[in-house]
Amino acid sequence: MEKNEAKRHHYIPQFILRNFTDDNDQLTYWDIKEEKLEKRNTRSVFMNWHMYRDEDNHKDDPTHIESSLSVFEKEIAELIKKKILYQSEIILTRKELESLRIFLSLLSFRSDSRMNQYKEKKFNQSTFEILAPFAPDGNFEDLWKREIEELSKCRAYNQIRESKVIDPIIKQDFLNDLEGQYMSFVDARGGDFLITDIYPTLEIFPLLPDANIHLHFIFPLSNNRLLLLNNTMFRYDVKDPIINNMKCFSQIQGDMIIPPKNHYINGIINSDDDKYIYKVRKIYSDDVEYINALQLNEAKVGVAFKDGDRVIKSIESYNLRDDRKKEYENLAEQLNNK
Repeated sequence: MEKNEAKRHHYIPQFILRNFTDDNDQLTYWDIKEEKLEKRNTRSVFMNWHMYRDEDNHKDDPTHIESSLSVFEKEIAELIKKKILYQSEIILTRKELESLRIFLSLLSFRSDSRMNQYKEKKFNQSTFEILAPFAPDGNFEDLWKREIEELSKCRAYNQIRESKVIDPIIKQDFLNDLEGQYMSFVDARGGDFLITDIYPTLEIFPLLPDANIHLHFIFPLSNNRLLLLNNTMFRYDVKDPIINNMKCFSQIQGDMIIPPKNHYINGIINSDDDKYIYKVRKIYSDDVEYINALQLNEAKVGVAFKDGDRVIKSIESYNLRDDRKKEYENLAEQLNNK
C-alpha cells in the first residue's frame, strides 16, 4: 500500500460536510452508539477505511474507484458552489442537471448501507437471481464496486441506458429516480438543517408490508439550504384516490415542492442547452423540524450540525414524537448543558 494512498473513503463527500462546519472548520457530531457529543473534522465522519479499495480489478491502482469518485465530486462541488448554494434563483442547463441528478442517485448507491447489503447478499430471491450472473463467483461486493466505478463515469442519462456493465436492476433504479423525481430547493428559517449518515433520507408511503413508494429524497447541502427530489405525482392535480392518499400523507408540501420553470431550446426537449429555473423557497420552524425528524429517525451512525443552538428545537420536538425510532434525550441534555 502506498503511503500517500487515500485511506478514508467518504460516502458523504467532504465538500458537502464542510458546509456544516463552524468558524474552526469543525462539525458538532453526535455518535449514536457511544452517545457522545464532540467536535470533529470532516475527514473523520461519514466514511469507512478503504471502502472503495479494489485490488481485484485494479491491482496496480487499488484506489481507482475513489479517484474516479473524486473527479465527479470536484465537478459537482464546483457546480453547487457556483450555481446552487448561494443563489435565490437557480438556473441549470440540461447537461448540468443530468450530471447533478446522476451524482445524487450515486450517493444512494455508494452508501454504507448499500455496501453492507451487497456484502451480506441481502436481496429477495428474484433480485438475487437477476444479479447472480453479474457476480458469477458469488462476490457481490465486487459487483457493487464495479458498478460504482461505471456510474462514476456517467454524466448523461443515455450513458446509463446504454451501459453494458450496469446490471438491469440498478439501471432501472437509477432511471426511475432520474425520470420519476423532480428537484426543488428550500432555505431554512427559524432553525438549521442537520445531516446524518443516511444521505439521502427518504420520506416514504407504506404501500404494502414489503413495498414503499418514495415520496421525497432529502439532501441537505448546508445548514440552511436543502435540495429535495420529489415524486412526479406532486406535479399534477391527480384525482386517483390512491395517489391523493399518498400526497396527503406527505408533510413535504406547498412551497417546498414547486416545480421548476423549464425552457426548451426551439421546443425540443433534448438539448444540452435546455434550461431549468428554480426559485429557492423559504421554510420555517415546523417544516425544518419535520425535515430534521425524518433524518433523526433513520440515522444509524451519527448526526452532525453546525450550531447546537440552531438544532436543539428540532431534537427536542423529535423526542416528543410518538412515531420516533430512536432516543435523543441524552443529545438534548448535553446540548442544553454545554
